[in-house]
Amino acid sequence: MGISAIFCRATGQRYSTPMFFWIAVSFVILVILFVLITAITHTFLRVPYIPTPMSVVKEALSLANLRGNERVYDLGAGDARFLVYAKKQFPNLSVSGYELASTIWILGKMRILLSRQSIEWHMENMFSASLADADCVFVYLLPSAIETLYEKFTKELKPGTKVISYAFSLPQKTAVETHEVQWLTSKRKLYLYEW
Repeated sequence: MGISAIFCRATGQRYSTPMFFWIAVSFVILVILFVLITAITHTFLRVPYIPTPMSVVKEALSLANLRGNERVYDLGAGDARFLVYAKKQFPNLSVSGYELASTIWILGKMRILLSRQSIEWHMENMFSASLADADCVFVYLLPSAIETLYEKFTKELKPGTKVISYAFSLPQKTAVETHEVQWLTSKRKLYLYEW
């Protein structure tokens, strides 16, 4: 028996469960729902959510060699960390992100709101995005998605547009530059392509 129950019995007051308990239970239920919805969404989308490490985000932005006034896209943007970091480093960038998984989109929206950066954030299929004005596109996607994007890039990207892919290459195109980056106990590559 807890102290509050003993106190209520001694004073004759009605015992009620503390508000904190209900808040904690509600929070746990929300977390479980969030995880379940994310798992179900990713099962149907067949795309896992694996956040890009910040060290890779920094290296990718360095590899892009931006001047600070370009139009940047992140396709399959996850929690928006690349866009937020890019915008903080170059406040005059125009940045847009596309994420289809609703729960991950919410994480990205929260990151954007907390950062107080001006970022276009879309919960849409990345294949519906027009990339005609893109100066740089960042992707961290599975090979099947990257191969499909190659056709879109070829149709829409203007000459000189940079595409940076983390971990997976575009098999139809030769990278202009590659950088090895640390990932856990091994290394992965950043691929820079120019159209």
